[in-house]
Amino acid sequence: MTRVHRGILGAALLLSGLAAQAGLEGINRTERPDLRGHLSGLPLELGDWVGRDEAVPADIVERAQTTEYLNRVYESRTRPGMRLTLWINFSIKGTNLRHTPEICLPSGGWTKIESQTRVFEVPTPGGKELRLTRLGYSQGELVKQVGFWYYIFGEGKLENYVRQLPITSRSSHGQTTQGSSMTVEIFHAGDQDGDGEALKGFAGALIAALEPVLPEPRAEYYIP
Repeated sequence: MTRVHRGILGAALLLSGLAAQAGLEGINRTERPDLRGHLSGLPLELGDWVGRDEAVPADIVERAQTTEYLNRVYESRTRPGMRLTLWINFSIKGTNLRHTPEICLPSGGWTKIESQTRVFEVPTPGGKELRLTRLGYSQGELVKQVGFWYYIFGEGKLENYVRQLPITSRSSHGQTTQGSSMTVEIFHAGDQDGDGEALKGFAGALIAALEPVLPEPRAEYYIP
């Protein structure tokens, strides 16, 4: 394929992606569902975990583009020294998807440890299973892991399809939504919970506690 042909093909892909997005926005104005309750109302006790809120610097909150957030440290009653830091970021405009761990941690000087990537299935109250991705990162001698997933509310199959197109998936639209969205991130030290059992147990309790807060009815999908 010549350079000219490659240029024509690239332009065609760009136009198809932009046209699909423009058409989608023109014919399908998606509602941006709000939360039914405040994140601050989530229980301080989740199973055998006891939490306490921690303040977040104003500049970090601003950069996170959050409508509402929760930053809380949970400690296990049954695993001495086991601590999980929970960060939840809800955005009514869906802009918080620009701030997932795979985007923000490398920009902060953390290097991904590919061998520590794991995907777990966690039951949800509706009987489905949510896919939780756990990633490992290092910075010098420090190692930490983060389990995360996120919700998109209000988007259906058509929006999801457009999001996966080669152009839109790499664009700013691919990191925002036509609905609202919420990211959930659970951090812990890298030398704790090697098998992920503590993370999965905590996530299961958290998912159940989140259910009354999430929009209802809703179209949603989870992307690990």
